Amino acid sequence: MPNARRVIFSSYVVPTKSVEMEETSVRQTQFITSPSGDTLGKTLGGKGTAVINATQWGDGWVSFAHHKAYWEDQDERWQTQGETWSGFLSITTTPTDLTDDSTDLAFLYIKNLGDTNNALVSLNGTSGNYYIVVPPQGSVHLRGDGTILDCNDVFVKSNTSTTTIEWIIAQE
Repeated sequence: MPNARRVIFSSYVVPTKSVEMEETSVRQTQFITSPSGDTLGKTLGGKGTAVINATQWGDGWVSFAHHKAYWEDQDERWQTQGETWSGFLSITTTPTDLTDDSTDLAFLYIKNLGDTNNALVSLNGTSGNYYIVVPPQGSVHLRGDGTILDCNDVFVKSNTSTTTIEWIIAQE
C-alpha cells in the first residue's frame, strides 16, 4: 500500500531566563548562558516530516474528530472509541494504551491539557519505564523507527490523580 499522507512537525525553543532586577517589581529576560560561558543568542529548533500510511488502523488514530463528524458515519469504530469522542482522554495513574494496533509506529504526538499533573509516557508497554514526562500544557512528538516501536507499545498515565491529553498515533 502506498504511503500517501505526511505529518509535518517542528519544534521552536527560545532559551531565555527571567532575571529579577534591583527593584523587585522589575524583571528582565536574558538568553541563557551555556556551561562554557557562551551566551546562546539564538533560537533552537528543527522540523521534520513523517510519512504515514493512507489507511490508518481505525478512526481512533487521533483523539479528536471533525466538528461535523456524526457517530453514524463512524461505522463500527465509534463504539470502541467512545471515550475520546470529545477529542480528549482523561488518564489516571493506571497505565492506558492508546491503541491495540501492533503495526510499526510512524508518528506520535501527545499534549498534556492538564494544569497541575504530569502525563507520563512509556514506549515499551504497560510494564515499561515511563521516561517521557509531559508537563502541564506541554507536548511531545516523535517519529517511529520503522522496525521496533509499534503503535501498541505506547502507554500513558498521570503521575498523580488525573490529567487530560490529546494525541495523534499514526502507523507507518
